[in-house]
Amino acid sequence: MWPDVSVIIPYYDNPEGLREVLAAVRAQDYQGRVEIIIADDGSPTPASQEPSLADALSNVVLVRQDDLGFRAAAARNLGAAAATGEVFAFIDGDTVPQPGYLTAAVAHVQRNRRAVIVGKRLTGPGLTEPRWLTDAWAATGNMSRADSTSWRYVISAVLTCSANFFRHIGGFDADFVGYGGEDWEFGWRAWNAGAQLVHEPGAVAHHPEEDFGGRHRDVAEETRVKNIETLALARRITHPIARPAGVVFDMADVAIVVPEFDQPGAAEAVIASWLRIDAHVYAPEKSALFASDPRVSTGPPGAERIRVTLTEAWALADAEMFYRRATDRFFQLPDGTEVATARALALTSPRTRASGAWLGLAFLDDPQRLERVFAGW
Repeated sequence: MWPDVSVIIPYYDNPEGLREVLAAVRAQDYQGRVEIIIADDGSPTPASQEPSLADALSNVVLVRQDDLGFRAAAARNLGAAAATGEVFAFIDGDTVPQPGYLTAAVAHVQRNRRAVIVGKRLTGPGLTEPRWLTDAWAATGNMSRADSTSWRYVISAVLTCSANFFRHIGGFDADFVGYGGEDWEFGWRAWNAGAQLVHEPGAVAHHPEEDFGGRHRDVAEETRVKNIETLALARRITHPIARPAGVVFDMADVAIVVPEFDQPGAAEAVIASWLRIDAHVYAPEKSALFASDPRVSTGPPGAERIRVTLTEAWALADAEMFYRRATDRFFQLPDGTEVATARALALTSPRTRASGAWLGLAFLDDPQRLERVFAGW
């Protein structure tokens, strides 16, 4: 039994392209029920009133939002809210799925309800994939070896996932306005929620225009657009590759939960060591040393990607080793200290025994003379 599929098509003022997409969706050989939803992002002439689409909109669900800028993320959410299928297949209104697209993509959801599938999107007159994507598929084995950085390869124009998983992670971030970014942010949250990222080369779709890099001849304009996207993502994606070091954001990448320590100076030394990376420290009380530091608080942890729950005075000694090894697993030190990623917690991964030294940590078992800690005396 193949699940019901809702094909959700964000659309803006391109009736010719939409006709081609609709014809291609109807020509699919998918064996289950296919529902088509068009989410109009405030087109000057609504799709429902476009004369050239009159005969193409039969048995199609139409939803529409006001034109408040380029809001593809919000449009997709609007379409998803009206959808009844067990699987959502997001296909852009100018991206034409080829025969077998739905069957190839949905097969992965049948095997894993956390699967997030990216199709093969061919662009331009030459119907080619951008080099950065072909390199990514080769390097990750079509994402069979995906890791915490593979959200960079999630393309919302050819994206399929289960309806339940989409709702579980909250859909797309509707606050995105302007080109790009919402698919990477979605992929980031999906990965941390335990998604299986998949690139399915058999789910092919054609986009007649060039990829983003090929559409912009003005380097300054291309750079401006991409910088807007990068800055928007830096606030939302906490991974070190998405944001500059040393900048304080509302949400940090790492949460450090600190208990009370008996040794004099241990709390200050431990906390100061962790603040060298993008961390927020949660302590029973706020030492006077950190009175003005917003990264130290007494509240409960937030939604940071990595959570370190200390039971003893473990300081961060090697940040590079910590980031390399404390990834997508649940580690427990002999004293009970735990290091876990959001993904490991979402997948209820078993605890793996590890030493603090292996994770790049140093145990402070003596009273700490802070002048020596701070100045290296």
